[in-house]
Amino acid sequence: MVSIGQELKRERGLRGITLKEIAESTKINLRFLQALENDELDLIPGEFFIKGILRAYAKYIGLDEEYVLNKYYEDTLLKKQELEKEKEKRKGTPVIFQKKANFINIVFLSVFLLLIILSFYFISRPQKKPEPLPETKIPAPIQNEKPPPPSVSEPAINEVKDLNLEIFFLEETWIQAYADGELILDGIKNPGEEATIKASKELVLHLGNAGGISYILNGKKGKPLGESNVAIRNIKITFDNYDQFLLKEEDSKDG
Repeated sequence: MVSIGQELKRERGLRGITLKEIAESTKINLRFLQALENDELDLIPGEFFIKGILRAYAKYIGLDEEYVLNKYYEDTLLKKQELEKEKEKRKGTPVIFQKKANFINIVFLSVFLLLIILSFYFISRPQKKPEPLPETKIPAPIQNEKPPPPSVSEPAINEVKDLNLEIFFLEETWIQAYADGELILDGIKNPGEEATIKASKELVLHLGNAGGISYILNGKKGKPLGESNVAIRNIKITFDNYDQFLLKEEDSKDG
């Protein structure tokens, strides 16, 4: 997958524009522009400054600013996911699997030995003739006895039929929102904007700034999804788990 820096460098080259021209026009340090094209974003001081450079760069060479910012958010999410995968690999999972395998082997061997001991016990003990059972009188069935009425489960109270999500943007936030698999929102939202999404089965959200929104789910205030400037992907809301996203009464009173 082509990174944001590689794509900007390619588009600049196709237009015959030099980095020096961009630096002189936008008043951006040439060293920061080089770091942007080389995907060395850690050399640029702060995410806010990175987004400002991206906007100025895209505008100068004639690219859509929103497209460039969305590409930057996607690259950031992918890098964070790759770092998380590397951390999981370093946790020594093979050792845990080996311990589980050893435990299973011990349990299997213990059960096998117990079966052998029980088989020897039943084979070696003397067999006794079964004694005749005493005669018992079967009581006559009671007439006109009505069976108890079948239990009827109570209907669910306040059954939820749809998932209604109202989103309020508190900070600049990149978002992708799907309702029942259909893309509803895609792009960057500014503070003060609002959006309403309705689904009959499932809602899925991807956020570039988890702390940049507040929301109401089925008429109730929702829990915070994360901190500002933290990207979160694959937030799934269904009928089975939607109540986990709601603030409890104690939390709402404290807030």
